[in-house]
Amino acid sequence: MPFGGETITLGAPSGDSGFSTRQDLIASPETMATVAHAIVRDKYGDEAYWWDPLTVALELKADFETDPCPEFLDRWNAMQVLMTGDAFFKRIDAFFAVCNSYSSGEPMFGAFDPVTVEEAAWAVAEAGMNRDMLDFSPTIKDYCRVILEQDGYGEGNYPPIFGVVFNDGTKLRDVKAGLVSDENGKALKSYLMDNVNDIAKQLDSIPDLKGLDRDLLRKGLVTAMSDRRPNGSQG
Repeated sequence: MPFGGETITLGAPSGDSGFSTRQDLIASPETMATVAHAIVRDKYGDEAYWWDPLTVALELKADFETDPCPEFLDRWNAMQVLMTGDAFFKRIDAFFAVCNSYSSGEPMFGAFDPVTVEEAAWAVAEAGMNRDMLDFSPTIKDYCRVILEQDGYGEGNYPPIFGVVFNDGTKLRDVKAGLVSDENGKALKSYLMDNVNDIAKQLDSIPDLKGLDRDLLRKGLVTAMSDRRPNGSQG
């Protein structure tokens, strides 16, 4: 399947994917936030958005008979922040926490950990795979300008994925276009596309999931990213 000039195979998982069950993904520090979101929401529904982290951990352990990996839980916690309000878009502490969790799986709300250009770009992209985007606060925009300039990007020459941050009123199609643009630069685009491929491979390994991943698998990742609605519903 073409994706911005590159190919992602959404079919049977390869033999070296490392994942064959939900248990594998729940126990792995490599599981992407979008996949963690799909697994938890498939099992427990929207109600889980409002559960405290310990409840989610205990329910997963009981139902899947495996110890959830801390990184899996932190990414799910970040998804709760993303899906239940506007904190990711308005509060710099929440923006940092979600960016760090999506990229490294740690920490959720821990010590100050500055966010890199790559981490911010991926958090914006993965947020767009799961919900409609809101306008970002001036504080978050200012922070992104600082890290972009530190990486050698000038005003008017920012990677297109950051257009989602700076241009108010963006739509999910803007997230998709910004993600796949060749103007992101070779290193940044490679980082973003590697993460997209990881999501595709992980979802391929559990094709009977309901909801988000079914849409991704049936319609293709590009199309699914262009027409997601808030909270994973379809129009």
